[in-house]
Amino acid sequence: MPDLLNFTADKIQLMLLLMMRIGGIMLTAPVFSHNSIPRRISIAITLGLTIIILPLFLDTALPPASGLVDLMLICAREILIGVLIGLIFAVLFLGIRLAGAIVGYQIGFAMVNVVDPNSSTQVSIIGEFWFLLGTLIFLALGGHHMILSSLIDSFRAMPLGDAIPTGAVGEWFIKYTAFAFVLAVKIAAPVMLTIFLIEISMGVLARTMPQMNIFIVGFPLKIFTGLLMVGISLPAFNLVLNKIMSSLDRELIYMMKIFRVNGV
Repeated sequence: MPDLLNFTADKIQLMLLLMMRIGGIMLTAPVFSHNSIPRRISIAITLGLTIIILPLFLDTALPPASGLVDLMLICAREILIGVLIGLIFAVLFLGIRLAGAIVGYQIGFAMVNVVDPNSSTQVSIIGEFWFLLGTLIFLALGGHHMILSSLIDSFRAMPLGDAIPTGAVGEWFIKYTAFAFVLAVKIAAPVMLTIFLIEISMGVLARTMPQMNIFIVGFPLKIFTGLLMVGISLPAFNLVLNKIMSSLDRELIYMMKIFRVNGV
């Protein structure tokens, strides 16, 4: 256990940089960044993790900081690294919410929204249901352990104070966030296909039986069929999340590779 009362300036800087990277993860990582967790708890978790992993890096040689501005820039880079690690996992839930919004619009639930306490905005009720279900699956698969293990791995791949973002980081981030749309379509595909077939059927009926009020018949039919397909497609939802989570390691490794490390 390190002697916290006899720290030198470089050890204080080391602890500060550790806190910055861990704090960046706490800002964006799923579960850890949810507004239902009080800020005091988040700060306590950050300090606790810093103290726990600090002995592993007591011998780490930090780049010299010429002044306060230089130190602030190094801290900003560490926060950026933590934020990006958290966003790799957060994009998964962004895609889930987007899939719920697509399905809600398709089945006629565009006005049936609930207030999301995390973002203080209205979200689709289907998206909120999938979000809560996805959070349970994420925790059951050890997603919170993956976040913490990726934090430790990041210190090996991107040493404290030495990792510098390049243009490739921005290019990768834009492409990766676009993956949320792909994920949303994969999750919503069963319901979208079913509603598409119902729309075609309603169009055929409208042409063959003009006296039938298709709007009165089609609206409840789409709601019933859409909700039924949401329930039937839950195993597929679980399968998609399992496959996506198994591929997150690849994205983490690639993100760590495209950071430029001094001396490498």
